[in-house]
Amino acid sequence: MRTMLANANLVVTAWDADAMVGIARSLSDFAYATYLSDLAVRRSYQRRGVGKALIARIQQEGGAARIILLAAPAAADYYPRIGLRRHDSAWCLWPDEAVTAP
Repeated sequence: MRTMLANANLVVTAWDADAMVGIARSLSDFAYATYLSDLAVRRSYQRRGVGKALIARIQQEGGAARIILLAAPAAADYYPRIGLRRHDSAWCLWPDEAVTAP
C-alpha cells in the first residue's frame, strides 16, 4: 500500500476531524487522462456524498484531463448514478499474462 500511494501523483482525502473517511488515488498527466485507481469511503460514511466529492476534487485538480477508471464489481452501479459514462473500448492485461502476436 505504501508503494501504491508513493507512486500516485494525485491523491485526495476526506476527513472527519482527525479520522480519514475517504481517499481517491490517481495518476494524471493533467492534460488528457486521469486514471482514478482507487476510490474508498469508510462504510459508515457512504451515501453521504463523500465519494462524489472526492471524484469532483480529482476532476478539479486534474485540469482538462478526462477521468478514466475501472470499477470494482461491487461499485459498478455507483458510477453511472453520479454522472460517469460507461466506455466499451477498454482492455486489461494482468501482470501474469503475456502480450501475444495476432
